[in-house]
Amino acid sequence: MTGITALAIHLPRLRLQRAAMAAAMGWLCPRGETRGTRTLAYWDEDPITMAVAAARACLAQVPEARTAVRALTFATTTPVFAEPQQAALVHAALRLPEATRTQDVGGTMRCGLLALHAALESAEPALLTAADMPLNTPGGIAEMRYADGGVSALVGCGPNLLTYRGGASLSAPFIERYRAADRPLTTDWEERWVREEGFLDLVPRAIAEALGKAQLSAADIDHFALPCVIPGAAKAVAQAAGLSRAKLAQPLDLECGDTGAAHALVMLARAMEDMRPGERVLVAQFGQGATALVLEATDAISAFPSAASAALADGIAEPNYLKLPIFRGLMPWERGLRGRFPVNEALTTAYRNAEALLGFVGSRSPETGQVQFPPSRLAVAETGLFAETQQPWPLADLGGTVATATADRLAFSRSPPNCYGLIDIPGGARLMMDFTDPDAERLSPGDAVRFVFRIKDLDERTGFRRYFWKAVAAPAPSAAA
Repeated sequence: MTGITALAIHLPRLRLQRAAMAAAMGWLCPRGETRGTRTLAYWDEDPITMAVAAARACLAQVPEARTAVRALTFATTTPVFAEPQQAALVHAALRLPEATRTQDVGGTMRCGLLALHAALESAEPALLTAADMPLNTPGGIAEMRYADGGVSALVGCGPNLLTYRGGASLSAPFIERYRAADRPLTTDWEERWVREEGFLDLVPRAIAEALGKAQLSAADIDHFALPCVIPGAAKAVAQAAGLSRAKLAQPLDLECGDTGAAHALVMLARAMEDMRPGERVLVAQFGQGATALVLEATDAISAFPSAASAALADGIAEPNYLKLPIFRGLMPWERGLRGRFPVNEALTTAYRNAEALLGFVGSRSPETGQVQFPPSRLAVAETGLFAETQQPWPLADLGGTVATATADRLAFSRSPPNCYGLIDIPGGARLMMDFTDPDAERLSPGDAVRFVFRIKDLDERTGFRRYFWKAVAAPAPSAAA
């Protein structure tokens, strides 16, 4: 039977404190709940980079799946581009086989779970990525509740963690949240209507149909995951659906907030850490209908890493509310002379060098072992340059060591200082790279780094953005290691 082979999440490290949000905007828009934090994507993160980060972590759990994947789906309600296809960029960054079929899906916050449902029903080796950066009106309660994050799941690429027992997706023209194509901000409808006529009507019906297809009763379910920013709605749905003995999955509202299209699977990843072999989980999501999937844990669940808990704990408290509107482009600010420049991208050059720029693939001499970036047909040796066959050499997973580090407060940066330096890569390559993440200024010579796929430049005139790889501090080795 088909099922989920691997599951991984990515949460931005910045955690915007809700108390700070209330302090900044409470004089204008009084708010109720101010506990906890919500994730805030750094200026060079977006749904594409978060999807790549989650997918890399997912593929790392099953390395051999990289060549087995036949379909890649990218799900989001906050697309970076109307055109081109974003899944193609994710595909290139992950270095998946050229024959992999790619597609974008969106339009509803359950698009991620819908894509998983389709993958499970097709039983084709597939990789699903979902990532969102919901953008809401400044000062509103939705701005506090929704957050940024990504998730990725492998289906049919090896032994299952969770076996698929059955599922159902119902469609309905129930609009609880909307945004016109030319508008950046989303509008939410009245909560009581959404709760009573939406969640409590459509989700229990989807659950009943899914249980019927799985040939199970509500009493057979041990865990229930349903993202909903309306307090108490998930518990009410569980009662309406007869899931009296099922343990409600943590909503993670205090730890990270609701990550939109990713959140059903973010909640599932956290719930899987507490599951035992043979237990069943029902994961559901609402949005222009409802989707419900029944999954059963195999013996492999015992070895499932506690990566979700680690990602939730690996946050940096952010007390400055203004970083949200600045990073999202909602507020004009003085950039100085160095910030007034266009980003011109030669699309022909970008395509010809896509493997190097998006996949971060260099070259290596099979005779000397010398690694080079950018890739070249000329091998470097102590005696000079000479032509010989060079092997493609992926660098993204190698990491490196800081050779030099600069924190530049004169150069333009959307989050000063502008941090960069030389990175030594195993095999002899040395590359000037940007450093990123909120603690980039702490990197110094000798520090170990890993590489992440991020935004390189933004062209605010055309909306185009370039992507490349940057360096962040590598996690400290565990005590066991």
